[in-house]
Amino acid sequence: MTKRTGCKAFMRLKERSDGTCIVKDITLQHNHTLLLSPSMLVFMHSHKRVDPTLKGLVKDLQFSNIKHVNIMGLLTRLHGGRDKIGCHNRDILNMKAENTRKESINEVQNMFKFFEDMKKENENFFYEYKVDDENRLENVFWSNASSRAAYADFGDCITFDTTYKSNKHHLPLAVFVGVNNHLQSTIFGVALMGNESEESFKWVFSRFLECMGGKQPICILTDQCPAMTKAIPKIFPRTLHKFCRWHIMNKHKDPLKKLYKLFPDLKDLLTAILNHPLMPSEFEDVWKALIEKYNLHDINVMINLWAERKLWISAYWKEVFCARMTSTQRSESMNFVLKRGFVTERDNLHIFVKQVNNCIQARHEAENAETNASTGTRKTVTRYGFEAQVMDKYTRAVYSVFRERQYHSTAFRIKTSQDNPNNYLVHHYNQSKEFAWSRHEFRVLADEVEGRYECECKLWEHTGLFCHHVIAVFEHLRLDEIPNKYILQRYTKDAVTNPDFNRRDYRRTTDDGTSIEYRRTILYSEAVKIINKGCSSEAKFQIALSAFRDANTRLDNEEAELENNEDAEMENNEQSSNQENTTRETGEQNDIPPAENNDPHADIQPPLLAITKGSKTTDAARKNGKCKQPVPARPEPELDEYGRPKGTRICGTCNKIDGHNSRTCKARQLAKKLLETHEKVYGPTASSGNIKVRIRNLLARQHIPENDDEEKLDTDEGECFEDETDDEEYEQGDEDEDITEQEETQNTPDVDDKLENLNKKGGKRKCSACNLRLGHYASTCPNKEKILQQQILERQTSDNAIVKPQGVKVCSSCNKIRGHNSRTCARRQLEEQLLHLQSTEKDSNTMEDRSKEKNRKKTQTTPAVLRRSTRKR
Repeated sequence: MTKRTGCKAFMRLKERSDGTCIVKDITLQHNHTLLLSPSMLVFMHSHKRVDPTLKGLVKDLQFSNIKHVNIMGLLTRLHGGRDKIGCHNRDILNMKAENTRKESINEVQNMFKFFEDMKKENENFFYEYKVDDENRLENVFWSNASSRAAYADFGDCITFDTTYKSNKHHLPLAVFVGVNNHLQSTIFGVALMGNESEESFKWVFSRFLECMGGKQPICILTDQCPAMTKAIPKIFPRTLHKFCRWHIMNKHKDPLKKLYKLFPDLKDLLTAILNHPLMPSEFEDVWKALIEKYNLHDINVMINLWAERKLWISAYWKEVFCARMTSTQRSESMNFVLKRGFVTERDNLHIFVKQVNNCIQARHEAENAETNASTGTRKTVTRYGFEAQVMDKYTRAVYSVFRERQYHSTAFRIKTSQDNPNNYLVHHYNQSKEFAWSRHEFRVLADEVEGRYECECKLWEHTGLFCHHVIAVFEHLRLDEIPNKYILQRYTKDAVTNPDFNRRDYRRTTDDGTSIEYRRTILYSEAVKIINKGCSSEAKFQIALSAFRDANTRLDNEEAELENNEDAEMENNEQSSNQENTTRETGEQNDIPPAENNDPHADIQPPLLAITKGSKTTDAARKNGKCKQPVPARPEPELDEYGRPKGTRICGTCNKIDGHNSRTCKARQLAKKLLETHEKVYGPTASSGNIKVRIRNLLARQHIPENDDEEKLDTDEGECFEDETDDEEYEQGDEDEDITEQEETQNTPDVDDKLENLNKKGGKRKCSACNLRLGHYASTCPNKEKILQQQILERQTSDNAIVKPQGVKVCSSCNKIRGHNSRTCARRQLEEQLLHLQSTEKDSNTMEDRSKEKNRKKTQTTPAVLRRSTRKR
């Protein structure tokens, strides 16, 4: 407040020898209004108190994707009010911005550091990466130890899909997702791809296969991506590749909507055909009947659906196990979970991989909760022996699916086949009579002696769970026990096996064997007890506070002793290294190599801004599969003489981290001076904004000395006009003369002395023709013609002098090679100004004549007008 208003209020103190202070001088009068309430003290710098613990809490909440309003609400509750936090809302926002800037530095190296830390916790953590020709990160794949163990148990069928804008580089996030024994989605591996080309997909699939020990899945479901379709057979030759049914129908939703409007019953019939468990021959017959009924032979959408039927219709691969997955819905759901609660498109790479790891741990927690819930017992609906068996074997989620199907199986009727007594014909009693295929009787083979139970719908072979028809036969036969071969282990409570390696992602114990979680739990519980007891009264509060302060003092002393011991060890190591250096200098040991930096990730640059599907880019960028312009890298901070960074913020003018901002930037100050000099010579023009950009770009490419020595700067205006960000019409434009020559031309000696005397009187603005303040402007300047003619004459005489060529092209206006063209030629500009002034005089004279004629006519018609107005009254 003192600097803002110049307030003279102050108080001077003097410290005595006994430690007390006396007031030497004081002034109590203020020249401004005092604060209205003590809650406003938080806006004064002298009263701001930011605790380091508060900074750490804000950082943790920020990178946990907690909204700002929720962060402020939590801090308000913890401190008992916003005025007691120690800083205000803008300070918290600045704190978060500073955290973001710090986390943006060396994001690639921090990501690999996180990978190395995970590998130290468990050596079975797997990661691989790929860089391009410019040593920029292109692709990266990683998988936790727990994910690799889960793939060994449930890796028979996977879904693979990519999602976009989950990080600040817009790298497509590719997630390998499967289903566990609780019918939950589980993550097997994660990849970030620089582009979605065939080579990138092949690299990701190869790393996934290498990570999983060469085990190929039985089936993989993806969307209809041409590059992915080409890459999968080359890496997974024994895997069935299926297209997602939802993506197929969604791709043709617009033409299908038109057909649904024309034929209202078509949608229900088509959906029934796709959902009904038909055999391949039955599906083809029904499809042909559908085409014939609505006469859809020449409809493109029906032709395309029929051509791709073997890639997405389940009737053609009923015997292939797919773990109840017919679409990439699990991948879509996992992408939604990641974007909703863990990652954002502003995340840096190392923050992103940490958040993905948090999502994996959250999935493990949900799996552990369901495993614990499956240990209990449930009551069966019936007293059939096979139901008690599956309840004991299956997990709770799988048994719920079985019991629901058992409920619907009661709607089926059974009759014995005349050909074979072990064959049963099962059909729904409430069957539809409109379509012949809906009255189909499913043949079920039930041989109790051999233990064979098969249905022609092939649902068990396709999903591993019994269909309604087989369950209906079980009830008909009063079966006591189902053969164990029909109960897949992947759906049982014992599906999770113990692999050869440790599946834990984190180390749970310290070096001495004491659990870290145990220590944290004990300390936290004891601290909460002290806090609750200390808040009850003032005396207990003082006791609790002194206890905490004593504990902090003892812990600080312990840390200081440890640091002193470490410093002593470092000094001993330095002495030993110095002795080694002296022996190396004397030649006793010459075979010891110098220490080198062994970090293989130190030179890897951030990736390019990825081009994803549907992005509006040029054809060349799509062809190359990557963006031409890389993401602007954050510059490294300038260091002072002690090797410390001068600042953390980037200057908006020079794009450097040098401990200043755009307002105090030396480059901006020099740019302002250059612009003023330019306008002094040429005057303010409509393209002054482009000139500012050119000057700024020129200064950004040069080093600004500390003593502001402008003579060391290259101020050639021809170079100032070379800027790729401007329009093409300015690329070849250079000025004819430099600043000094223009100043000499403007200050012509033929200007009358009277003008100089009149200039002393002053004016609000300066005339651009005579460059004097005479209360007029260029169009009304009395000496404009004389000044312009003198300038043209001196320009012509100066052109006849011998000058060094400044370009290669000839100006069509002055026929000189002076590094400019006809548009920027100074002679042409002066001539145009002269013509413009002459035309302005003619126009002004014409306007005066017109105004006089108009006033004359108006004077003549005035009496008639008055007579008409009087007559109306």
